[in-house]
Amino acid sequence: MATTYTYKAFGLTIQSEIELPELPLAIGSVDVNVSLGITPNTLENPLFIGVRFLTKHNEFLLKVDQIANYYVTGGNQITIELMPDVDFADVRLFLLGSAFGALIHQRGLLPFHGSSVNIDNSGVIFSGHSGAGKSTIAAALNKKGYPILSDDVSVISLMNNEMPFVVSGYPQMKLWADSIAKLGDEPSQYGIIRKRVEKYIIPIDKSFHEELLPLKNIFIIVPSNLGELKVESLKGVEKFNLLKYHTYRFNFIAGQEMQANHFRYLTTISKHVNVWRMTRPSKKFMFDEMINLILESVR
Repeated sequence: MATTYTYKAFGLTIQSEIELPELPLAIGSVDVNVSLGITPNTLENPLFIGVRFLTKHNEFLLKVDQIANYYVTGGNQITIELMPDVDFADVRLFLLGSAFGALIHQRGLLPFHGSSVNIDNSGVIFSGHSGAGKSTIAAALNKKGYPILSDDVSVISLMNNEMPFVVSGYPQMKLWADSIAKLGDEPSQYGIIRKRVEKYIIPIDKSFHEELLPLKNIFIIVPSNLGELKVESLKGVEKFNLLKYHTYRFNFIAGQEMQANHFRYLTTISKHVNVWRMTRPSKKFMFDEMINLILESVR
């Protein structure tokens, strides 16, 4: 029988046949199994075919050349077929990213592309395009004493009263070398996430919020050449469309049931959560000014 390890992430207890040092150890009944095995070469009658992946209802297949295939089913099983001589850091990167993104969609939750922080016992998500600074501003707030809930992907759950909550992820951030330097740290003290990629693993064990929190605010960060820093509240169709756009792995949603559930999430979040556009100068990161503006907006 294969050796297994039990971890906690995204509110789920995960039993895995591969070690996942990024995740904290856990005990309790298992929600998700991660096993090594043979995956199908394709899916029969897929509803959507994308770059490297196929999906339909509760089946998802991701094929990453020279790394692994990931077969995600039923919201509770991920089977990984390893390629020869693979670096397990690469395997874990796609597992904790796209594969878990698909699994979270299958479980009827909403993975949102953004980093989340605990501000005054409520969840605040920072989103935006790659390079906008969502992880960097979350890390800057963390340095000011605000605990991290999740980095890069924040899972949103609608609780019994149909209110949106942010589910805690796992105690790690990933930052580029220049972001670490801007925050006043030395990149060389951290390990890289994978070979040939100068993005670094930042442990956040001592400043990590482990429980879910009500989601109250989402900031969409937009770098601008105009050189100004401002925040504006978003309403109506623009608000809804940006929530849809920044859904993590939106194209993994396949079938009427999953699409209807996603629409329900978007309408509920639109109703109960403040969504802001934060425009910042593209050539510099004004940490103190941004933090002050964020705190003024959410309080």
